[in-house]
Amino acid sequence: MSRIEPLTEPYPEAFASAMASTMPPGAEPLVLFTTIGTSARAWSKFAGGSLLGRGPLSLRLREIAILRTTARSGGEYEWGVHVNAFGPKAALTPAQFASTVHGRADDGNWSDNEAALIATIDALLDRKALTDAEHARLATYFDAEQQLEVVQLIAFYHGVSLICGAFALPLEAGAARFPAKDQTHA
Repeated sequence: MSRIEPLTEPYPEAFASAMASTMPPGAEPLVLFTTIGTSARAWSKFAGGSLLGRGPLSLRLREIAILRTTARSGGEYEWGVHVNAFGPKAALTPAQFASTVHGRADDGNWSDNEAALIATIDALLDRKALTDAEHARLATYFDAEQQLEVVQLIAFYHGVSLICGAFALPLEAGAARFPAKDQTHA
């Protein structure tokens, strides 16, 4: 049970409009959205920080960043939503999904640029900074605009994981769950 009572229908006009453009036709809004939507200010800030639109990263790289960040942040709620909603389009394998939760940048599941992305996420979540060598590795594969997008994705989805954990949001029905640890081999 969520610690904040989510919005129920009828939704405020601005929230209903946002859901009409965010959710697939006929789909109910996510509990994350209806919980944050209890505050117009919180919803405005959250929606303004979203990075799901077309950006400088490919869909695959964006999803790897989101999945690794939410997994490392204990965000099974958001991880599972993204596996279901974007995983097929991102062409990630079951071993890669598992690796975002239990693997390492160098576990054999990732191309060189994907491994650099995962190593960057791990360094930032562990130490909140990159060494010169870690930044050089990132910069080998990602231009300045992409680097900013990577860091913003990490920050945003770490925050989403905190929101889900702070308010004990129930996992979405049918969303993927963290895999068992022994499924990370390529």
